[in-house]
Amino acid sequence: MLAADVQLVGDGGGKAPQWKHIVGAENVARVLAAIVAPLVRIGVVVEPHEVNGQPGAIFRDRDAQVFNAWALDILDGRIQTIRSVINPDKLGHVGPVANLWAIVREAGQARRPTAT
Repeated sequence: MLAADVQLVGDGGGKAPQWKHIVGAENVARVLAAIVAPLVRIGVVVEPHEVNGQPGAIFRDRDAQVFNAWALDILDGRIQTIRSVINPDKLGHVGPVANLWAIVREAGQARRPTAT
């Protein structure tokens, strides 16, 4: 589904952690794979949603607060760009905004193996 030259572009607006500009299907897939499992472990829900007139998704924490929105640029059935907005000032119109720093910390802890 990812174009060979897909881009992952983030907008933290200086108020939230921000993606580096990531380019290439392998690099983008690696980043997405690394974040999915920890987010699922901490109860994040991803809702398909139109974002800025494009297909996309809204990410909510376990309390249903918004912390991320993705808009997808699609051409010929392939994702060309994933635009990730995590700037809380730009998410407030979607609903109550989560503390992204807390989510990042919790997801980081969920990424670490637990002692058995």
